[in-house]
Amino acid sequence: MSENNEVVIEVETETENIKKPDFLIDESEMDTDTSDETDMEPEERTIETVEAELEALKEDLKKQLEAVAETEREQYEEERERLLRTAAEAENSKRRTETEAQKQLKFANKNIIEGLIPVLDSFEAAIKSVDGKIEASETSSDFSNFSEGVQLVHKQLLDVLKTHSLIAIEAAVGDSFDPNQHEAVFATESDEVAEGNVIEEFRCGYQLHDQVLRAAQVVVSKGKPEQQPPTEENEEQETEDIDKD
Repeated sequence: MSENNEVVIEVETETENIKKPDFLIDESEMDTDTSDETDMEPEERTIETVEAELEALKEDLKKQLEAVAETEREQYEEERERLLRTAAEAENSKRRTETEAQKQLKFANKNIIEGLIPVLDSFEAAIKSVDGKIEASETSSDFSNFSEGVQLVHKQLLDVLKTHSLIAIEAAVGDSFDPNQHEAVFATESDEVAEGNVIEEFRCGYQLHDQVLRAAQVVVSKGKPEQQPPTEENEEQETEDIDKD
């Protein structure tokens, strides 16, 4: 009996080592094998692999943060530029408003002063007329006193207007003609005054601050007259004059 039992044990052992066909394998056995393989996968991830994955995540996060920071910086720069432009425009507008207000205040009395200029002309004309009569000794002492009074009133009026920045534009004989302040009535030849200079002043001009209200009317020199060549008539006349002498 003992010999038969030993034989059976050996057969069973050999049958266990024989691989079963796929269609004879139970699903429970297959699940067990799969779970064993799955349990083996995590064991294959080493520390180096985990560190590499962490480094990749850090790099990706860093790039995302840099992209967000760049976007925010661009938006900040755009907003800063916009605010600076707005501030500059406001400052320029303020300066223009102040300049315009100062200009209006500066020339606030322009119309009144322009209305007084013809009065000054009348005073000057009266003074010249009286001076001519006094020089000719055609007037009495009372008239001379009246002339002095007119001149005094004229001077007082000029002084008052000067306090409001009215300046007389005078053109003396020999002064250079300035188109910004002078108005040429006509031009004529002159032996004494150089070309382009003032020969005579017809009417005084005035300016308020730096603005010309009325230019001075003057006569301008065209220079010395050109010498004409002698003609036969002139030569004959000169010959006759010599013979008479």
